[in-house]
Amino acid sequence: MSGWGPAVRAAVIGALLVLVMTAPTLTHLTTVGRVDTNDGRFGIWNIAWIAHALTTDPKHILDANIFYPHTGTLAYSELNLVAGVLGLPWYVVTHNPLAALNGAVASALWLAFVLMWALVRRLSESDGAGLVAATAFTFCPYVASKTAEIQLLMIFVFPLVALAFHRCRERPGVGRAVELGGALAISALACGYYGLFAGCALGLLVLVFADRSPRYWGALVVAVVVAAALVFPVYRAFTHAREASGAVLAPHAEAEVRGYSSHLSDYFASSSAAHDWWLPSLARWKPWVEVLFPGLGVLLFAAICLAGYAGADVARRRQTLGYALLAVMAAWASFGPALKLYSILDAVVPGMSLIRAPARFGIVVTFALSVLAGLGVARVSARRRWLPAVLVLLVASELGVRTAEWGWPSWPLRVADPPSVAYRTLATLPRGVFVEFQFPYVSSNYHNHATAMFWSTYHWQPMVNGYSDVIPPDFDAIALPINGFPDPASFAIMKERQVRYVLWHVDYYQGASRDVLLDRLARFTSNLRPIVQTQDTWLYEIVQWPE
Repeated sequence: MSGWGPAVRAAVIGALLVLVMTAPTLTHLTTVGRVDTNDGRFGIWNIAWIAHALTTDPKHILDANIFYPHTGTLAYSELNLVAGVLGLPWYVVTHNPLAALNGAVASALWLAFVLMWALVRRLSESDGAGLVAATAFTFCPYVASKTAEIQLLMIFVFPLVALAFHRCRERPGVGRAVELGGALAISALACGYYGLFAGCALGLLVLVFADRSPRYWGALVVAVVVAAALVFPVYRAFTHAREASGAVLAPHAEAEVRGYSSHLSDYFASSSAAHDWWLPSLARWKPWVEVLFPGLGVLLFAAICLAGYAGADVARRRQTLGYALLAVMAAWASFGPALKLYSILDAVVPGMSLIRAPARFGIVVTFALSVLAGLGVARVSARRRWLPAVLVLLVASELGVRTAEWGWPSWPLRVADPPSVAYRTLATLPRGVFVEFQFPYVSSNYHNHATAMFWSTYHWQPMVNGYSDVIPPDFDAIALPINGFPDPASFAIMKERQVRYVLWHVDYYQGASRDVLLDRLARFTSNLRPIVQTQDTWLYEIVQWPE
């Protein structure tokens, strides 16, 4: 089990698989992204902002450039600090927001592969079994269905926490306890959902693998203290910023939670091309909430592992029991309040009430089944050293995603348009508050502000536009009247917020609405200076406030 050779081999194989299975994420690093969805645009903005802030003004990393004049606005949604750090090197090299997100995704999946390999190798003592399990987990259908949600791609936290736990259990001590505490903290900072899920999973593994050694329990106490010490300052800043927004914050209603709970159909839903043939029948039976099918290969080798339970030694039986129980409990919790376990967790686990989608527990099911599959592969490949290599190729082939634009294998990414001359000009202008029109004013359409947020990654001017989980009440108050600009009422809003630059996407204004805009601009020519006027965009500077 010693030596760097197997680890280097796993790292190289993982990198190659990430390159191929997620194409064009790395092959078109600076030009593609999920720019076709507001979740995708929001994620690009989020990761690029963190990288931008870390390289310019780290002390104000929470003061993102949206919802001006509010501060702490990065905390209005998930922080995604870990993903931002993963994207930082890519942003430093390219200064490109798409590269920051694509690089963060590739780095996170590479970490998932290497850590899963290390975990299963430690449990099974088989390099090949680790490679098969890592392939199955890293490229599972759930991951390919979350290409627009960067925080949900941070799946590496599950093998990270499990690996740290097993290391700590084997040789409990302060050093290993700090590793485990750090792993828990990383999981919480990578994704709020995954931090809670990883904590619940760890609690179960602690009980299954428990022994009577005081060092064991003492190390676990140290790990919890370390995790709390690392997470608490960030959590405090996060909650204070959200409270300062003035928005009313409350746990999600049970009806909403039930709507985001799993159905049985979720565990048959898949994003992989090899599984397309059964999806039409599945949709007619029951629509799914999440994509949670783990893969045929995973199910087959997990079953082989379970079938060999009776004949295994004590250590292997405990491993099988622990991860089988984890899969069962996570699946049970994913069905939400209807099956009660989630309600129990909600009552006893701090922070559980803040999440609304129990169905996402399904990724823990896939994680546990992938570990069992690795143990199954180790069982059947002991005398067939060539078998894991074949299985890696078969599993990768089964889990590949096909898109019409890129072929197979590929992710559903889109080529982004280059920034317009207006945005490029904004990047060269002195710092000033910015408003982009049209300005969505109906709460159900606020998510469309994500387009302006995405384009702000090319100029980083502070802007009144914004979208997040938390919406400040004063934003609701101005969202409709600000669309009258330029008129006296909207000028008052602009003056209060010290707005300097205004951009209209004039191609959105047709017929009567365009005539109204032109008439208003004609009445305020002394107050507004045109900077850029193209067929699609008009950029103006407010040079004087009207009497």
